[in-house]
Parts: sequence; structure tokens; C-alpha cells
Amino acid sequence: MTKLISLLIAAIAAPGLGQSQSGGMRQVAIPDPVLDMPAWTLTAPANWKVDGSMLVGSSCNSGTSPAFRASSPDGLTGAYLLPRSDWAWGANIRPTNDCLPFHEALSAKDFLTYFIRVRGLGYVSDEPVPELANMRRNNDAFNQQARGTMQMTGDLARYLVRYSLNGKDTEERITATVTCTDSMVLGIGHQYGCSAFVTRWFAPYGKLQAMIPTFQAMAMTLNQPWMDQWTAVMIRGIRAKTQRQTEALLEQGRLAQAQRMNQHQDFMNSMQRGREIRNERFQEGQYLKQKNKEDYVDYILDCQRASNGTIRVAVGNCQARQTQ
Repeated sequence: MTKLISLLIAAIAAPGLGQSQSGGMRQVAIPDPVLDMPAWTLTAPANWKVDGSMLVGSSCNSGTSPAFRASSPDGLTGAYLLPRSDWAWGANIRPTNDCLPFHEALSAKDFLTYFIRVRGLGYVSDEPVPELANMRRNNDAFNQQARGTMQMTGDLARYLVRYSLNGKDTEERITATVTCTDSMVLGIGHQYGCSAFVTRWFAPYGKLQAMIPTFQAMAMTLNQPWMDQWTAVMIRGIRAKTQRQTEALLEQGRLAQAQRMNQHQDFMNSMQRGREIRNERFQEGQYLKQKNKEDYVDYILDCQRASNGTIRVAVGNCQARQTQ
């Protein structure tokens, strides 16, 4: 679990590259309102306005993740880390409307193409993503440690786009990081999930390239005490959920056993009743055979028998009978 969280952290922080730049920068905390403590620290230009927070997860991915917006005083230059997008599919997965309607793993380029089309951004060109190789090495290391219980893939894509902002031509470097997992859940089957992180660096037309060093210096640093506390909360939640699931399975087992016992008792009762019916029919058959035999003997011996309901009268050569 900790390794998976680390890879997701790398996905969040990767687009910034984290190059140091000391002049005119300040540290801004990104708070977690649930744990009431700083979760990340963002390095931003000293005179920029910065807003950020940790956001709750979705029905497809319960993990929390940061989002922020930082912009210059005139609002024409800035950077975003957008809220994470999630989608999931597979055995026993029931996504709601807080997830994207995808049922397959998408490449970062496919997701980014979808994103700029939805946002109405004008594509200009692909941009290089030198950090992709390191991300894939981390994924390979994770998959080797997971030993088949979970497989993780990661991908990056970056576009240069243009659009109009407040009537001014704007350039933007937009990066999508997509991570996907394939988990084998015992007794359920394969469950698949993907998450996409999008960062946006924008500036007036012709000024974006000069701002790249500033954007790269806007590194995000994880607050380790928050990480430790959040991990502990997650572990407690997983244990509680596992305990509830175990108790539910045991209760289902008890109910199933009771049902089997009821079915067994019903079966034994039906078998006993069947034996009783067969015995009754056998006795009826034996009685009928004996009656037919005695009726034939009466006929041979010319025995006449009569009864008025209370008194039986026999005339002729009659023998004693076992039947009426």
C-alpha cells in the first residue's frame, strides 16, 4: 500500500520536475481539512495568489489528492493542478456519477486529447516528456514487488495549446499523468481502476517559454507527518472494512448452514413420510390379496355371507375369514 501511495505521489509531483529556484519564491501549505494539518507544500512566486486543498476521493478511488491554483496578480499567468479524475470497471465495481464513463485503460495521450476537446483548447503540438522513463522504471519496480497481486501502469503526455483568456491570446503547456491498476481480489475477480492528474501552465502568447523555469521551480513537497497519519487512518479503515466483510461472510456461513440443516430435516421428514405411505400401500395390497383369496374360497365352498351392519350371518360350508 505504501509503495502504491508513493507512486501516486510521484505522479502528482512529476510534471513540475522540481528544479530549484530560490529568488522571489515562497512556501505555501496545501491543507488537509479532514486531518486539519498541512499535507503538501507548494513553492510559488512570492507575489502570486495561491489556493489549494486536499480533496476527497471518488467512488472509484477513495484516496485523497491535492489540487491548487496559483496565478500572477493580473491573472494572465499561472499554474493549476486540477482535481483528480477517476474511472473503474471489473468484478463487483459499481461506479457512480463522480467517475468518468470509461471502461478501459487509456493512454495519457488519449486522455489528454479527450480533455482538450472537452475544454475547447486549441492543440498546437506535442511536447517532450523526459520524466516518463523514470516513471516507468518505478512502475516496473512496484510490479516486481507486488508479485502478481496488483499490476500498475503509468503514462505521461504533454501538449502545447492556445486559446483566448479575457480577450488575450494565451499559450499553455498541459500535462496528463495517467496511472492504472489491475488487482485480483480473492473471491471476487479482477478489478481495474485508473486515475488522471492534469497540470496546466499558462502565460500570454509568446511568454510561456520564458516562464518555464518558474513553473518548474513550483515543486510540491509531501509533508511526511501528514503522510504517516493519513496512512494510519487508511490502514485502520481497511482493517475495519475487512473485519466487517469477515463478519458478514461468517454470518452468511451461519445462515447457509442453518438453511442446509433445515433442508436436511425436510428431506428426512419426507423420507419418513414416504416410508409410511409405502407401508400403508403394502398393507392395503396384502389385505386385498387376502380378501380376494377368501372370496374365492367362499365361492368354491358355496358359502353365503350376509351382514346387516351389526350381525354377520354365514350359510353353507363357510370357513373363518381374516378379512371382512
